[in-house]
Amino acid sequence: MRFVKVAILAAVFAAAIPTPAPAANLFEEEGFFVGCNYWASHAGVYMWRDWRPEQVEKDLDWMASCGMTVLRVFPLWPDFQPLTADFGGTQAFHGYSQNGRPLANEAGVDEEMMRRFRFLCDAAGKRNIRLVVGLITGWMSGRAFVPTALERKKALSDPESIMWQVRFVRHFVRSMKDHPAIAAWDLGNECNCLAGDGEASLWTWMHQISSEIRVSDPTRPVVSGMHSCTTKAGGFTNLRHQGELMDALTTHPYPLWTPCCNAEPFDTIRNGTHAVCETTLYSDLSGRTAFAEEAGSMGPQIVSEDRAAGTMRMHLFSCWAAGHPGYLWWCGFDQNKLDLAPYTWTAIERELGLFKTDGSPKPTALAMRNFASFLKTLPVKRLPPRRVDAVVVASETTGCWKQMQGAWLLSRKAGFDIRYAWAESPLPEAGFYILPSTSDKYNAYSRGAFWRALEKARNGATVLLTLGNGSILSDLEEVAGIRTETHFQKSVVRQVKTAKGDFSIADTYERDFKTVGCKVLAQDESGRPVMTSHSYGKGKVLFFNGALETDAQLTGFPAYALAADEAGIVRRVTCPVPTVGLTEHPGEDGTMWVVAINYGNTPVESPISFAGELVRIYGRAKIENGVLNLGANDGCVLRIK
Repeated sequence: MRFVKVAILAAVFAAAIPTPAPAANLFEEEGFFVGCNYWASHAGVYMWRDWRPEQVEKDLDWMASCGMTVLRVFPLWPDFQPLTADFGGTQAFHGYSQNGRPLANEAGVDEEMMRRFRFLCDAAGKRNIRLVVGLITGWMSGRAFVPTALERKKALSDPESIMWQVRFVRHFVRSMKDHPAIAAWDLGNECNCLAGDGEASLWTWMHQISSEIRVSDPTRPVVSGMHSCTTKAGGFTNLRHQGELMDALTTHPYPLWTPCCNAEPFDTIRNGTHAVCETTLYSDLSGRTAFAEEAGSMGPQIVSEDRAAGTMRMHLFSCWAAGHPGYLWWCGFDQNKLDLAPYTWTAIERELGLFKTDGSPKPTALAMRNFASFLKTLPVKRLPPRRVDAVVVASETTGCWKQMQGAWLLSRKAGFDIRYAWAESPLPEAGFYILPSTSDKYNAYSRGAFWRALEKARNGATVLLTLGNGSILSDLEEVAGIRTETHFQKSVVRQVKTAKGDFSIADTYERDFKTVGCKVLAQDESGRPVMTSHSYGKGKVLFFNGALETDAQLTGFPAYALAADEAGIVRRVTCPVPTVGLTEHPGEDGTMWVVAINYGNTPVESPISFAGELVRIYGRAKIENGVLNLGANDGCVLRIK
């Protein structure tokens, strides 16, 4: 009988644990939201201590006037849970207090702060603004903010710290879950910047916090709030783990902090595609929705306000065209007048707002307003899914962001669209696969990953292998029809000649090989083969001798164009200017929607061709006599029958 009771209790307990909430509400709505991360204009992170409700309402009015519908907001952890540890004789621990007084509740939460937060929710709701709430805000703008009693503990792994975090989350979510202005719960701002003890500690912390959120409110999605996730198996913020535990992932695509991004002017194609590339990578590999939760220029010393606005336009058009649910800027207001840390620590955190502290909008705020207005002119709230022509395989032996970004840029310039897939999982069906070089020379792809790609070729697909920086794969004579003669470390610059155009590519290894039954697609200035094509089963394997994607050597896009031809990719709309990106969105009624984006910082006039009848252009672009006129860093939508 005792075992029956235990079984019944186990079943009841299991039933009480909710499954992860579906990505509903904010992420399943038809529209595309725009907004920013919000701290009050007068006080920044100290808004809850220096509480001025009339200023908060002014701020909300300014943001609503520029079309913003979503804000990410932050209950600063030590303000909302002001725990202090008390000690007696011999400094023995006596207990916890709250600002020197007994705890107001079992969670140690300040109820006055909760009233202030509810005021913010009420005021936002009146303006049709919805909120993503970053719960454990213990990291902000380069400074840790932790309750005094927990300051010396590792926030992501110390049991005592996690105990109080869980209590805080339970109290906060249960107190606020009735408010309709709250759209999603965010774990907290970039919590991976807090201290932990490795991959397992972060997984455990995420599981504990997200589980408490779901128990307390199973109706809203749980958002990661983290940045700098990795493809590497065993990495601290591994994308597999993020997808396992979260309903939505987040990117914080700042070029200044991201490898290989701050290598060109801010308002050019590398940075113009940064947000959409990284967000698509996170979404594809995690199997969850993802959105750019923070994006920005990092201030006028990096790029002028006008050029920052141009980059924002490219981000907005790109993320919307890719089907992502929204886009938020960092942040609402400049904080250059504040005489408190972290604003006194570093100049990089002071001039990041869409508005100046007096509420006057910057060009970025106006660009966001104009984009929100543009979307209202369209007859559809959401485009059909974009056409995808190729799958790029992400190695898990190392972090491969630079290769994933390189593949996005090269494919964009070559005129086709990609998605991403894990190397160590079954590959999605496609006609074209790309396996880029990796930073791991000798373990670029496991045998299983390599043979899964080759199985696709045997069944009729085209597979492109790019080997550079010393990367090695086996069986290349059988697979690619090449025989390696020499392979040694040496810095080289290859001058590559192709039918699509000539270019140069740098590499850190010299590799010489002979062709064994393959076709030469490109060669160097000495006539040595650089790119080849080889029949393999019902399909073919393409080989490129060089790290095309590493560091995104953009001159190499003719190689991607050649590969697309070999794979039989034919687009309905083409434009020869490589800085004009085109995404195709086939509709069920036979209508084709096309988003054209000028990733250049000067206006473009270019021939454009399309199969079908051009019905209408939405936006400021013009097409006359087969020539597209599109402004700098601008986009438009074409409707074709």
